Amino acid sequence: MKKDYNKLAKDIVANIGGEENVISLTHCITRLRFKLKDEEKANKDVLSELNGVLKVLQSGGQYQIVIGNDVTDVFNAIMNNGDTQVIEEVEGNKEENTTEKRKVSAVLIDIVSSIFMPFMGAFTGCGLLKGFLVLFTTIGVLNKDSSTYSLLYAASDSIFYFLPIFLAYTAGKKFGAKPFMSMVIACTMVYPSIGTMFSSKEAISFIGIPVQLIRYTSSVLPIIVACFFQAKFEKLCDKFIPKLLRGIFTPLLVLIVVIPISFIVIGPITGAVGDILADGTQVLLNFAPAIAGFLFAALWPVMIIFGVHWAFIPIVMNNYAVLGYDNLLPLTVGCNFGIAAACFAIFLKTHNKELKETAAPATISALIGGVTEPAIYGVLLKFKLPFIIVCIANGIGGAICGFFHVTRTAQMTVNVLTLPAVYAMYGQWAIVSVAISTIVSFALVFMFVNKEINKEK
Repeated sequence: MKKDYNKLAKDIVANIGGEENVISLTHCITRLRFKLKDEEKANKDVLSELNGVLKVLQSGGQYQIVIGNDVTDVFNAIMNNGDTQVIEEVEGNKEENTTEKRKVSAVLIDIVSSIFMPFMGAFTGCGLLKGFLVLFTTIGVLNKDSSTYSLLYAASDSIFYFLPIFLAYTAGKKFGAKPFMSMVIACTMVYPSIGTMFSSKEAISFIGIPVQLIRYTSSVLPIIVACFFQAKFEKLCDKFIPKLLRGIFTPLLVLIVVIPISFIVIGPITGAVGDILADGTQVLLNFAPAIAGFLFAALWPVMIIFGVHWAFIPIVMNNYAVLGYDNLLPLTVGCNFGIAAACFAIFLKTHNKELKETAAPATISALIGGVTEPAIYGVLLKFKLPFIIVCIANGIGGAICGFFHVTRTAQMTVNVLTLPAVYAMYGQWAIVSVAISTIVSFALVFMFVNKEINKEK
């Protein structure tokens, strides 16, 4: 029988200060992300106690309500209940000023999550297909010279190749630019003749001004900065152009001003910044790979709690564009499994019926869906020792990946169903990392966590 989420939706809206207190509402895989006019009007204690709410967080300039796997249903119920015109699914450019300026870190995390989150499902789907193609060609199921492989590879690689276009739409929305004009800028960057000029290494210019081309396909930073500049430029145009003529002349001016500036100034500068980011990441990982791997993987569950894991997504995307691979997130390949194993051990050990009912679906969510928030918020954070064990076990797995320089060439979901693709793309040491994170988490929690979990009411 289908659940009725209307009551939970109404209770959430009522306790975040009502619809009149909402600037915007988005959601990710597990969280409702409200942007409120006044966070003081929200009743965090009541929200935390609602049946169906795992956790309430204030992070990244957002009021985040962790729901778990049912987040889409709750989001839809909120959007369908009553007068929801003030709640927008995608954040626009009419964001109201809050009473206090947000911290720079909070603003950055908010920007990153808003830009990358909307198409992350498509991104991981393409990455997973790419991983299976590696597997199928390795074991001889597919031939790289076949048309079947070519079509499937095009499907798997398309989002990576045309990444600036996807980023243009979401960044344009976030910064308040006209998103389809943002997409025109991105399409110009990846236009075939531009790529040909870059490959030829010939000197080019725009009305006599030298243009230093970079490789824009798969790039991240150039289009994001270009969209930010576009938003500012469009607002400037709207100040001087009469409303009757804006629809004609503002897009034209964007084409003849923003696009050349993007190629002459923004592209070369952001390209250099991207190279520095990629090189800096490699220096850190090469200096002490095992230590870096341990610390990054051990702290990954903590980063998930506060939502700061989004801050690494631009670096990862930049690694793909600059290096052709990423060796940062592969450090966390065993984390989902370590969290699931600890949660399953608690399910087996506890005598508390309510905790069992929470731990079972949370284990499945982490193990099969690759979604760990229900396990972290609903089970592990209720206790100290299991969460510490998970961090240590994940750290050991991360140390192995760091020491053996585990990399991947595409973004993909990591769970028990995708392990064959993980093996094909990451290599054997990733599987060793998964095994160690899983076994250590399960064994230590099962052996040493007993009284604590059976005290839970």
